[in-house]
Amino acid sequence: MDSPTRLRSFMALLSKRNVSQEVVTAVFVALATVLRLLKNVVVGPLQFVNFPAAFTIVGGLVFDFKSGAVIGVMSFVVSDLLLGYAGVWTVFTSLSMGLVGILSPLMRRLDADSSMVSLGVSSYLLVLIYDVLSSVTSFALYVPLQVAFAWSIIGLFLPSPPALYPVGLVTEIVTVSVVVLIYSPVKRALKEVKS
Repeated sequence: MDSPTRLRSFMALLSKRNVSQEVVTAVFVALATVLRLLKNVVVGPLQFVNFPAAFTIVGGLVFDFKSGAVIGVMSFVVSDLLLGYAGVWTVFTSLSMGLVGILSPLMRRLDADSSMVSLGVSSYLLVLIYDVLSSVTSFALYVPLQVAFAWSIIGLFLPSPPALYPVGLVTEIVTVSVVVLIYSPVKRALKEVKS
């Protein structure tokens, strides 16, 4: 096979694999991981924003469920490992966020692009699914399911020690705000790159 034929074959392979989608997916994993690490350096384990959730939702929306799932799973696995937080719960948090990534393209069917309000509401529901699912599955390892569900709701939506604010509600609102702020610029930038 001569050089021009190899080059054409290679270019055909690149266009089939949609390398730009894979690159942006990897960048989103890296951004979610770095921002989560930076948040922990600045404020410690205090929870008020979920960067992996924001990038998972945006990635799933602008690409597809595969990118969303990869961003969701990998951003939690990598950041937990780097933070030294990796444990059994990493399986549940990463898989729960992977599910959010799989579900996020469905927001297009709900017409999340039509307004910031519909984008915000749809994003909130996805982050809520993640919060409840990851909390319940983590607690269910140690207590009966109904107790795990009750502890999850109390821990997420009522002020309780050690945080004296509703951690889940605050985190969901801030994370949804990040999604609403970055979605349009990311979508616009990707359109410009493709054209």
